[in-house]
Amino acid sequence: MEVTEEELTVHKIILEQGPIFVDEIKIHELIEYALPDTSWEQLQIILESLHSFGLVRKRQTHDERVLYQARTKEIAKKLQNLDEKEFEIYELIENSERKGIAKSEIQKLTKIVQSIVESSLKSMQDQQLVKEVKPKNKKLYMLFDIKPADESLSRLLYNNGEVDILVVEALKTLCYNFIYHRSFPKDMDEDAVYYPGYTGYPTLPKILQCVIESKLIAEVEVEDADIRQILDVLIYEGKIIRIFSGAIPDSDTMDIMGTSHGSQEMYVARKQRAVGNAWTPPPCGRCPYFKDECTEDGEISPSNCVFYPQWLNRGISIAQETNRSKGKGKNTMDW
Repeated sequence: MEVTEEELTVHKIILEQGPIFVDEIKIHELIEYALPDTSWEQLQIILESLHSFGLVRKRQTHDERVLYQARTKEIAKKLQNLDEKEFEIYELIENSERKGIAKSEIQKLTKIVQSIVESSLKSMQDQQLVKEVKPKNKKLYMLFDIKPADESLSRLLYNNGEVDILVVEALKTLCYNFIYHRSFPKDMDEDAVYYPGYTGYPTLPKILQCVIESKLIAEVEVEDADIRQILDVLIYEGKIIRIFSGAIPDSDTMDIMGTSHGSQEMYVARKQRAVGNAWTPPPCGRCPYFKDECTEDGEISPSNCVFYPQWLNRGISIAQETNRSKGKGKNTMDW
């Protein structure tokens, strides 16, 4: 079985977005001009096929959106040579990104016996899929083309090899507040946003300057790489998005809407909801089929929508959690 022309076109479009994860609805918008007759169901089949060929990575966010990131054809071709256990190990190493992962941790998480883990690692090293690095006398594995996290990053965000939760959470709060208060016009309607093309959103250097001037971290020199990792976490949590100067902030992408890589990166916060309100807007507003094709008696209808139940269940879960925190009992809800 070979990759089809349509699948290659979708892969190329995702690859053009750069090293970011893009959700399914955004992908459907991006392919509209190249593949205008592609239905939502056809896109799902294409994405699953690309995933099976190793041409894309798949990730699910906290709000149950499915995101995809493209791999190069060269990497995907090498992945086709891996068996099931080797591929499981590869994905674990891939997800560790710049931190890397120890062999003992791979064994613990995959429950694969030591001899197979060792032979798999050697095979992938020979194929230049992964590499071995030794920061602080500890042997770690990461993807072959990834630069290891530098010493300042380890000293700042890690303590004895473990993530320093207090430091990370403090930096997340500081960075998010700095970005949020510069993402929306002041003294205006709560739904007001800046005009398209606005270039005054916070940049990485400005955020770094804020962290340094706050003196939150005094023992270690804070660098771009440290703050970028914090910002990546905020992006993954759905609290902020990264755009390029001249691009329009877009809530459906995890990273950017534009594809111009020569522009300056800026960061924009998502609108906060009122405390205690579990209900974000339903997904209908950004669904490509809502306006013209979604009808009660049609092939696409509210009764068979795959996104609405996810939104509803998430709202119920948040409402239940809110009530529990107020001491109203585990199974009670206010409507």
